[in-house]
Amino acid sequence: MMAFTTLACAKINRWAVLQRFMLGCVVWALAGTALSSGDFRVDNIVPRFEAELLSMDAQLTYRLSEKADQALTNGLPLEIQQTLQVQRKRKWWFNAAVVTQQRHYRIQFHALSRRYVLTRLETGASRSFRDRQALLSALGRIEGWPVMRESAVQALGPIQLRLTTKLVRDALPRVLRMAAWLDADWQLRGGPLVKEVQP
Repeated sequence: MMAFTTLACAKINRWAVLQRFMLGCVVWALAGTALSSGDFRVDNIVPRFEAELLSMDAQLTYRLSEKADQALTNGLPLEIQQTLQVQRKRKWWFNAAVVTQQRHYRIQFHALSRRYVLTRLETGASRSFRDRQALLSALGRIEGWPVMRESAVQALGPIQLRLTTKLVRDALPRVLRMAAWLDADWQLRGGPLVKEVQP
């Protein structure tokens, strides 16, 4: 009987220690997020119909954390992802995702030319800028993102455009990737911002 009681107490103690450890991890993660110096935001979405096509303009704000900015200045390319999702509204259930589109950009600093380069990875099109802020402003300005044909919107009924953005940590070098998953300064994301569109 005593052995059983001792074993039960040991299990309870281990569970209590595990609970405290998990609570500590949560507190640490929340504190780390609060201390992040970076800020990605989706500020505005403007849907418009033109030439029988639904397209979207949007404004996003990109402010790199100190660590991400330092890495960029030292020549490390960073990948930024923008994700647009079209959702069909449903009364009695969660909205249904109809279309998901993504854009991937690489931002990089070239030490020899002292220029910042923004590259759309899907097309390879590049633009260069004299300073980082000009590049980030251009990255945050979306004009004429084609979404779907107007006839498709009419067939679906009321829809929502859902826009998010994030730093792609999986695109970082392997030696940095694990630390980036644990460090709030690399957990840069913005949105979602949702805009309803009527057919």
